[in-house]
Amino acid sequence: MRGWRVAYLAMAMLLMMTAGCKRIPLYERSTKVNLVVDLELGLGHDIVLSYETFLSEEYQKKIDGVAPEYYEVLVYDIHTHELKSTHIVGETGGPLSLFPGSYHLVVYSFGTESTQVKDLHDRHLAQAYTTDITDMKSGIIKSMSSKMAQETKSVTRAYEDDPIIVEPDHLYVANEMDVFIEAFQGKEEEITIYTTATSILDTYSLEVLNIKGAENIQKVEAFVTGQIMSNYFGRPERNYSPATVHVEMTPDVQNQRLYTIFNTFGKLPGEENKIFLDITVTDSGGGQYRYVYDVTDQFDDPDNIDNQLIIDGEIIDIPKAEHGGGGFQPSVDEWEREDIDVPLG
Repeated sequence: MRGWRVAYLAMAMLLMMTAGCKRIPLYERSTKVNLVVDLELGLGHDIVLSYETFLSEEYQKKIDGVAPEYYEVLVYDIHTHELKSTHIVGETGGPLSLFPGSYHLVVYSFGTESTQVKDLHDRHLAQAYTTDITDMKSGIIKSMSSKMAQETKSVTRAYEDDPIIVEPDHLYVANEMDVFIEAFQGKEEEITIYTTATSILDTYSLEVLNIKGAENIQKVEAFVTGQIMSNYFGRPERNYSPATVHVEMTPDVQNQRLYTIFNTFGKLPGEENKIFLDITVTDSGGGQYRYVYDVTDQFDDPDNIDNQLIIDGEIIDIPKAEHGGGGFQPSVDEWEREDIDVPLG
């Protein structure tokens, strides 16, 4: 009787083990992938200035770009667009280890000075942006918005409400959609993926001609309105949130002009969007002079393939500073209470 019970219990335990058994893979073999990144430096168009100019290292970087030493590779689920893994590769690419399946790959460069990235967890949200300096500079734009509206009847947007951002520097991005990674059994087999990284920015030259007294200028700040605040780089669309880009300009005494090279995430689309160049010139005594120009037509001109912006209107005369400086010396708290006559070019 006892032997029968033992046999019965043994059989019951065997049935329970059989019913509860399932295959649990300890790991899934990944596939060796070799990513080859080709970098396209430069703008794809010429930078044209009115005079032969020796450009500073800073300006030259905006034209030629800077080759990154590293890239980050973002691997996204093809259906949910959720980030699955990240990998760091060198300046020409490098090895990846990916499980078999289909993915979207987004590659972006490290080493930018002002351009930052965020929302990398979702391919549709990943974007590049720069620091918002509205708190430091908003008083300048607010003081000019009413004057813009009075002098240019076509203004339909309240530019004083747009954030003011730091000028971006080049971020190089490559996208490879619907990449299929197959499973290999052999240890020596691998997949090679070729991709090309290009800048996501637009670059312009800007000149204001006919500047008398350029030798009396200490500093020039420019604000370019009607620009895009940030750029998506995991999907082929732009973020159409508006912004004003802060740019510094250089006085050229010999050629009587102000000039700069600047980057932007792009012009905000729409016929109603106007691009104003709002310039503040600070003389050697701390006095300030302000000039506002509508450069929309130059931005929108299809023949302006070199992205050249030129202000060649009336003569601007910056006198020698006397008794602590000419012009006006505004403070942020007083901007909206001052009535400032603005010469329009």
